[in-house]
Amino acid sequence: MKRLLCFIFALLFSCQAFALINETGVDPLRLEIGARPLGMGGAFVGLADDVNTVLYNPGGVAWAKGNSLTVKDIDNLTVAHAYPTGDGSSLGLGLVLSKLSNIPLAAGTATSSGNTVLVSYGTKLNFIPALYNREPFQRIGVGLNVKGLFGETLRQTGQTDRSAMGWDLDLGVLWKATDWWSAGFSAQNFLPEGMLGGGIYRWDNGTNEAIPYTLKLGAAAKIIGDINSPVFMEGRDLEVAGEVDVTEGGSLLLRLGGEWGINKTYFFRAGLMQQPRAGSVMTGFNLGVGYRTEEWGLDLVSYQEPLRDERNFYISAIYFPKDWIVVRKLDVEKPAVFLEDALEKISLEDNITTYDDRLEVFGKVKAGVEVYVDGLRAAIADDNSFKVTVPLNYEKNLVVVEARFEGEKKDWKYKVLRKAKIQVAEEEIVKTELAKAQTAAEKQTLKKKEAEIVQKKQKVEELVTLGVIEVTPESEFRLDASITRGELATWLAKAAGLPLPKIKKDVFLDVKQDHPLAPYIKLVVDWGLLQPFPDGYFRPDQPVTKEEGDRLFRLLKAQK
Repeated sequence: MKRLLCFIFALLFSCQAFALINETGVDPLRLEIGARPLGMGGAFVGLADDVNTVLYNPGGVAWAKGNSLTVKDIDNLTVAHAYPTGDGSSLGLGLVLSKLSNIPLAAGTATSSGNTVLVSYGTKLNFIPALYNREPFQRIGVGLNVKGLFGETLRQTGQTDRSAMGWDLDLGVLWKATDWWSAGFSAQNFLPEGMLGGGIYRWDNGTNEAIPYTLKLGAAAKIIGDINSPVFMEGRDLEVAGEVDVTEGGSLLLRLGGEWGINKTYFFRAGLMQQPRAGSVMTGFNLGVGYRTEEWGLDLVSYQEPLRDERNFYISAIYFPKDWIVVRKLDVEKPAVFLEDALEKISLEDNITTYDDRLEVFGKVKAGVEVYVDGLRAAIADDNSFKVTVPLNYEKNLVVVEARFEGEKKDWKYKVLRKAKIQVAEEEIVKTELAKAQTAAEKQTLKKKEAEIVQKKQKVEELVTLGVIEVTPESEFRLDASITRGELATWLAKAAGLPLPKIKKDVFLDVKQDHPLAPYIKLVVDWGLLQPFPDGYFRPDQPVTKEEGDRLFRLLKAQK
């Protein structure tokens, strides 16, 4: 009878230990850490574009490099590392020290603490010889994580302390479909229970508990950016990400996040994050900020912890050395290309000014390098030279030249100003008179007059470039022809592209409510571009004075 009672007691105790993870909600091998991913609601499996991918999606490790340290407090530290090994692959390492106290339970509280070590390897799918030269496979990365739990300790009120060890695997895939959107999949803790001794937590009382798996599917898109994005905005970036997770318990979790970047230096993040906890799902809203330089960065996030339902803060420091470059190893037939030197020569330089509506870009690259100009691939001749023609818009243009080699890329940006070209009647007259001049004094006077006309012409060209003055290319502009204040108000309003105000009363004493130019005059006066006279009149038919023109030109040039 005593043996039977002892057996029943041992069986009951064994069942309790078998469900310790399920009861408390603690899953030591569920690694969702890092201030930047958490700032985006944990929706990182489809983005996976920095060293944090070691913890979220090993498929992104193929492109990763750098080191990170994430700190919550002295008991919660995470170190992640990714180092390019060549051949379009990288090796990742991770160390997670975690402790969570006062977890509420039905019969008291629990405390969990443990150490996890992670080894990760990611490579592009073109490591297969048959796929090596096919560009689509240079955009696919696959990776594997090996995770080991060492020294997990679980303390419960009124219970004996227990410790456990275990290990499992993660499989990840990242597809960089284009330069502005990507998709990813990760099967976390996918090893079948007990296979090769993994997939289970082994408790010190001899019982085992299956490690729960999670399947993650997500995508990310940079919808606003300064290169190859659907919406071009210089110095601004908007990255959005979404993810759906399926846990072994059947829970369906949704994550949504966004990141707004300014000059690739300052970042603001927000995310909606659903997380599992014992018997339910918690929805939290996370907020984060970040700062980046060329080689290091800092991130901070306010994050909702699910088990204690309280808000915590994480801070991450990231360091990514510029000299860590993912290149193919040297071989006899094809040496490696460092993309910093991929362009041997190019016709462009920064801050070009031109009157032409097209710009010819030509140059020469190293063997095997592909060239894209403003997102379009350039044809490479047998001597590795290329030439493309780029259309230009009035005012500022950004020409982006990109070199690609074996899945890696490097881009250079050139600013080009296209100015409007006009024909000035006075300039042609002076040239004719200069050709007929006989004396040196006459020529000197006409040359001085010509220089003054050229200077005025340049100012007019800038105003036409800005869209302030409308001049067709085939028409001839006269510098001495006066324009009225009403005409100038119309030009300015149209160039600004602002909606015209509704006129409900007289604008000025000489600009009545039904005056055809009333909306244009009110708009430019409200914006401070033109001023009324002190006596309450605007005088729309009066010619614009030189002083008014000079003031307007200085104002527009300052706002350019």
